Amino acid sequence: MYDIVIHDVHVVTVDSKRRIIPGGTVCIKNGKIVYVGKRGEVSTLKRNAKEFIDGSNKVVMPGVINCHTHVYQALIEGIGYDMHFSPWNIRYLLPIVSHLTPEYAELSASLAALEMIRSGTTTVSDHWYLHTNFENIYRVAESFDRAGLRLHSVFGFLNESFAGMKKRSGEEMIRGENSLLSAAREYVKLWHGRNRTIVALGPGSTEDVSRDMFVEIVELGRELGVALVTHIAGWIEIVSRSLINYGMRDLEYAASLGFTGDKSIAIHAVWLSREEIKLLASTATAVVHNPIANMHLGYGIAPVPEMLSDGVIVGLGTDGAASYTYDMFEVGKTAAMLHKVSNLNAEALTAEKVIEMLTIDGARVLGMDGIIGSIEEGKAADLILLDFDKPELMLSGRVVPKILYSARGSDVATTIVDGRILMRDRVVLSVDERRILARAKVAFENLVELGGRETRSLIEAPWAGAERGFWRFGGDG
Repeated sequence: MYDIVIHDVHVVTVDSKRRIIPGGTVCIKNGKIVYVGKRGEVSTLKRNAKEFIDGSNKVVMPGVINCHTHVYQALIEGIGYDMHFSPWNIRYLLPIVSHLTPEYAELSASLAALEMIRSGTTTVSDHWYLHTNFENIYRVAESFDRAGLRLHSVFGFLNESFAGMKKRSGEEMIRGENSLLSAAREYVKLWHGRNRTIVALGPGSTEDVSRDMFVEIVELGRELGVALVTHIAGWIEIVSRSLINYGMRDLEYAASLGFTGDKSIAIHAVWLSREEIKLLASTATAVVHNPIANMHLGYGIAPVPEMLSDGVIVGLGTDGAASYTYDMFEVGKTAAMLHKVSNLNAEALTAEKVIEMLTIDGARVLGMDGIIGSIEEGKAADLILLDFDKPELMLSGRVVPKILYSARGSDVATTIVDGRILMRDRVVLSVDERRILARAKVAFENLVELGGRETRSLIEAPWAGAERGFWRFGGDG
């Protein structure tokens, strides 16, 4: 007896042979995939399945993986946009998020989880450094666990600045070294390996933590056997400041502190030298590319084709609210198109490679490729079904480019994690969607009020012109 049988479905396995199986069958038992291939009579399969899913006109593929985000920003999309990084932080984030309580943290994570379930993301890496209250990150983990998603939870550290901005009076986002290290150790103890959650340690960046603390975080990560995650060379200014202060570029400096290695993940990695790309490859340090956020904030274009050519493992992420979406299909298509045009080469990033980045390569980045990222017997049943019974998604031609270039998160019909159906036929089962949305609307208004005059001025600014963002008008900034 199987728990779930998906029959007569177009299977995109992303296994080692990259098999695609039209009219295939996937059988699931005790949260695991126990059969992938062609299997006989419908009547027999139905008798031997607790849950039978007719997969005709559908594609089943591994659940997609968001390798980097900040879910604390899910509640406050729609205020800040068309800003570079520094005004983004000063005028948009700081006035609001410095007020984040455990209740807001829980709700923001629940809202993000809901959107992920609805758009086919089954695993997410969330970098949480807003320790206005050390309870915040626990509420985030509980929210994702309750929703049924798989979580790579990054305990973040800020002891000197937030994205290069020094602590200002009345803010509690930047914490002392000892309290952060103690809280991180306790969080790893309680949540690493619990249900579907694993924990990593994440200095905000090389300028957000002191040199000594960065080294201590690296040593603690090695001691506890967890991954290390930090933002590397995301914006050009951090490279300039690193050269001035240390005589080294940003990645070079992080490497000198012990960061690089096969359990290390560099976020953004936009402004890298050729030597730094080789350093990533030689140390097996993974990278997360966030194309939409990088474009929105004017960061620049990460040298992804060069990294891939040198053997660097690259996954994809949304980053925070700058992407304005948790739809990883949109992120994947954007990545492919961005690198085609920036390299003047239509083959710079192929559809097949991007699907790998969304699935098996994303799993490799997070150190989870032994359990997720492909549809193979013995792996966890983290799967999504795409509804191809639509004019724009007919099962014609090659299926992989149809997935990447035509499909969107809204085409995901069913989401399964660990053999549990979280959404069936676009109806979310694991959380109360209406209740989350109702609470989120109230929370948004409350946070706007807490943000004060500066935030209200962003909300009420006039229509922006062709050359000036709305945030330049009015307000205190």
